Amino acid sequence: MGRVGHADLRLCSGPVPHYREIVQLGGALVEYMVDELGTAETLRKFSDPIWFEAMASAMGFEWQFSGATTVTLRAVSEALRGKEESVGIWIVGGKGEKAKTKDALPEELREPDAVTTKVDSALVQDGYSIYFHAVAYDEKMRWVVINQGMNVEEKLARRYHWSWEGGGYLNDVEEIAGRKESAVLDLQARASERARETILDVVKDEPPKRIVYKILSLRKRPGQKTLADYGLGGCIKVEYMPFQFRIPKKVNEEALRIAKDAENFVDLIKTPGMGPATVRGLAFLASLVYGAPVSWKDPVKYTYAFGTKAGKPWMVERKRMLEAAEFLRSAVEESRLGEKTKKAALRRLSSIVTRSS
Repeated sequence: MGRVGHADLRLCSGPVPHYREIVQLGGALVEYMVDELGTAETLRKFSDPIWFEAMASAMGFEWQFSGATTVTLRAVSEALRGKEESVGIWIVGGKGEKAKTKDALPEELREPDAVTTKVDSALVQDGYSIYFHAVAYDEKMRWVVINQGMNVEEKLARRYHWSWEGGGYLNDVEEIAGRKESAVLDLQARASERARETILDVVKDEPPKRIVYKILSLRKRPGQKTLADYGLGGCIKVEYMPFQFRIPKKVNEEALRIAKDAENFVDLIKTPGMGPATVRGLAFLASLVYGAPVSWKDPVKYTYAFGTKAGKPWMVERKRMLEAAEFLRSAVEESRLGEKTKKAALRRLSSIVTRSS
């Protein structure tokens, strides 16, 4: 299994005026994909941020809006309700309480469901807080996880895609598409492997209370002076620092105690209470005290280009977008949708093709 993509989106709010149409169209597209491609390939398309964005655009979403994730998946899930066994795909999840998918999933899927979300929230600290979580799967337990986080200050959302295929949960297994951030604490990266090994050794070998003391000692101690206190030139007071750069004020000592039994790093992050602050503290400890390097590079792998007359962002991966649009065009044309719905979807797909050419 592995993370296969993510995309950055603009936050938006408010009702969707053509939601019923989206439900009809989303259901028709997914049923066509399953008929033509099978459930495994359909799930692969869901795990591809470019394909997913093309489908959301065909369903009526303006490019790169956060609703392209949340409403699209809610609509497809609603369209498949009661037809999951005949279609062969199940979708669970959503916002708030619906994001707690554990009890709605088969036992085999509970670990990837939990670990992928923990990686996106605790190991990759990029300024986005996860608020939407969904899982799609078939009867052979092939699965796709789609998470979405929000950065309230920047008014942006970021989407993360995972699938059952790939190289596990660590070492750059996720393909990512979106705006590149200047610095991201990326503890899942291959470049952070030594740091992960160091963290595991420290947690297993040292008393939890001592680990907490060491982490909190990395913060500026009372009475400790900085260069700025001496009035040296070139010093600028930082009024705001992104949380991924901050040494935490609190560390979960009980989580560290439980994690002593972890056999590997994935077991460690599965520990109850092992949240972003505690993981970040351990990362700083591994780096600043034990000299184990931590990656600060945003793991983005796809990027957006601004090439349209309207200045709207557009995927650099234009060939793949064209392939997705052409396939979806066939799906719309062969569906049983009404002519009005078909024409609207085809018009939106034509817009994708025009801008990608």
